[in-house]
Amino acid sequence: MKKIILLLLITLFTCCHAVADKIEIATGLKKLEGERFISDMKYNSEDNFLKKNVYKDFGIESVYVHKEVYDKLKALEPVLKEKKLKLVIFDAYRPLEVQKAMWEILQDSRYVANPKTGSLHNRGVAIDIALADEDGNYLEFPTEFDSFEAKAAHSYECAPEEQYKCENRALLKSLMESVGLTALKTEWWHYQLPNAKEYPILSIYEGEGERKN
Repeated sequence: MKKIILLLLITLFTCCHAVADKIEIATGLKKLEGERFISDMKYNSEDNFLKKNVYKDFGIESVYVHKEVYDKLKALEPVLKEKKLKLVIFDAYRPLEVQKAMWEILQDSRYVANPKTGSLHNRGVAIDIALADEDGNYLEFPTEFDSFEAKAAHSYECAPEEQYKCENRALLKSLMESVGLTALKTEWWHYQLPNAKEYPILSIYEGEGERKN
């Protein structure tokens, strides 16, 4: 009886592990989890500017990032805990297949990166993020995520009555820069590795993208 139970446990663990690591195995990226991280993947819902869930058909339900990004964010966990903050993640690795699907919906490089050149998200080296308090309440920023307004830029100066929004933006930037990630000037939510463009585009299917070991 004990042998049967042990065999069932091993089988269950093997199956679950295989499913959990499907994207990791295909891309070499790492799944980001932890009590200081809130996954709110906007493209795995219809709550995005495309008004369509473009991740569903490709099985992307979790946050995946390059190991270098993973290590930096994990190093930030003690600081977030000390400040009673959590990191909200709106987007991270975006497979090349998803980029193609997005391009089919909106072929405008002002809003969607052309899959021929790829996005930094296709490389697993960029993340779109915000902050939440200890209870998971999102802090306010000058705009909503993925806003195309000029107010989304880091250079935007908040009105006196909304100064706290710019202070939250500055806090987020300080935290990210403390672990070596750099900001995109036009988007308060976007951070990346300093040499992001040097990394290859990654696909979840063999033969696609530009994966290099």
